[in-house]
Amino acid sequence: MRAFRLSPAVFASFAAAAATLLSSQPSFAQTSAPIAALAPLAGTPDAAPTSASIDAALEAASSRPEMSVYESGIASTYGDGDGFEGLRTGCGGIFHTRQVQVAHKTLPCGTVVRIQDTDSGKSVDAEVTDRGPYVDGRIVDLSQAAFTQLDARGTGLLHVNVYVVDTSNQYRYRLR
Repeated sequence: MRAFRLSPAVFASFAAAAATLLSSQPSFAQTSAPIAALAPLAGTPDAAPTSASIDAALEAASSRPEMSVYESGIASTYGDGDGFEGLRTGCGGIFHTRQVQVAHKTLPCGTVVRIQDTDSGKSVDAEVTDRGPYVDGRIVDLSQAAFTQLDARGTGLLHVNVYVVDTSNQYRYRLR
């Protein structure tokens, strides 16, 4: 495969054409950096990004919408000495308490969530791999690995906020 370089003028015309194309697709254009802020290909005379292009790219990244709280409530831990280690989860995988995993009642299996301890501000990202908790008043069960990342003392219960981070890997049931 042979590589070639674009002159700055040709790059600018491609960037203008891409910007026109992207303006007709608002969902992509709203979440991506402006085409004009991208630096030319490496090896061209003006390949070094300017402070203006860096500032524009940082501004575009900071204008992305923040995650909103999906759910807030009490989290508990499970799997450490209670007989769940090595058993099949509600989503079809095998439960290991030393892996970061989360059980949730309604979120689809495979959803990646951020669990944030409201007291300490610490957070952990984990995949929903099981169903539960089955205790009234609790919104999520954390594996021991996930729980210790939030609270090294391991008291058993935490007040948390749950954020949905990624839904691209959802599934109903999967044998792993």
